[in-house]
Amino acid sequence: MMKLIKNGTIILIIGVIGLIAVIGTELYTYAVDRQPPKGYSAEEIAAMKIEPVNINTASVDELSALPGLSEKQAQSIIDYREQNGDFNAAEDVISIKGIGEKAYSKFAYYITAK
Repeated sequence: MMKLIKNGTIILIIGVIGLIAVIGTELYTYAVDRQPPKGYSAEEIAAMKIEPVNINTASVDELSALPGLSEKQAQSIIDYREQNGDFNAAEDVISIKGIGEKAYSKFAYYITAK
């Protein structure tokens, strides 16, 4: 037993198990956050013909109507757009103060930058 500890094998095994757990959790969270609206099948969503809101042209009212996006966050998007120009990609809103990955995941399905 002492030889295993001395060689660092146990520490290495614990580290690998921890790394696998962290990676698994992150992959699961990523997959769950990228899901379309809950309660609808892909066919139902396609039938709804939900058009994404263009973050480069949308008003505060249009943006704040999106799930998980407050009026304050919507105004932050517009302020950022006015100061820095159009967004190149929808994911760029994550760089705005007050809008992180978690918030973005709630409305990502509904926005576009094109």
